[in-house]
Amino acid sequence: MKKQHFANPVTLEGNVLFLSDAHLGAPTLQESKQREDSIIQLIETTSDNIQHLFLLGDIFDFWFEYKHVVPKGHFRFFNTLYNLNQKGVNLYYFTGNHDMWVRDYFTESFNCKVFHQEQAFVINGKRCMIGHGDGLGGKQYRYRLIKWIFNFGPDRVLYSMLHPRQAFAIAQHFSKTSRASHSDEVFTFRNEGEHQVQYARQLLAKEPVDYFIFGHRHIPMRYPLNEHSTFFNTGDWLKNFSYITFCQGDQEPTLHYYSQEPSTNKEL
Repeated sequence: MKKQHFANPVTLEGNVLFLSDAHLGAPTLQESKQREDSIIQLIETTSDNIQHLFLLGDIFDFWFEYKHVVPKGHFRFFNTLYNLNQKGVNLYYFTGNHDMWVRDYFTESFNCKVFHQEQAFVINGKRCMIGHGDGLGGKQYRYRLIKWIFNFGPDRVLYSMLHPRQAFAIAQHFSKTSRASHSDEVFTFRNEGEHQVQYARQLLAKEPVDYFIFGHRHIPMRYPLNEHSTFFNTGDWLKNFSYITFCQGDQEPTLHYYSQEPSTNKEL
């Protein structure tokens, strides 16, 4: 039997904020401070009016949880998440390819629901497929194999045997190398050639979906699939400082670009 994603979706109502791909910590903690400040400012200026915050992966450039150790830094960001939880805002964290090793720290500290793959939601009455978006669609066999290897339980155990100084140094090296190898062409939206769009087409052939909302590609995008379905990408906070809102009463999600002038940002 074919899997029906919307046979048992997560249903919620309210104003929603979507963020992804901040890569906090890249290239260094100090150099990413401005990005962290911007995200905190956006969240704080909207915190009284949102009921749900979705973090769609790669919020950190690298994340690995040992049993008693988590990465240094980001205290102010974590404090912001804690305050949101205290206000009753629901938090959802989708792991990406840079932070796939999220375990229970976010759940225990901020009552955050963690997802390791795409998930069907019904938000304000609309059917939404949400996730980080890496490895979806197309013939990405090599990438999916690598992702499976990294997610394989025994491999995590072996990596955890490394001293944190070694483990983080290795991860930062590969992250920096990967970023340096990306040309401007990689960050150009390819329309029907996009793997995420191909995935959306495949799913639409099986069941109706109103909105697809993904991160990963670092390209802010609204792309109509047909008269009833639209693909969105949140973009990133390395270059575009973009985010998505979906508020009660809105016809569809809306893509925005952050400004340090709070008056120019989306009123929720």
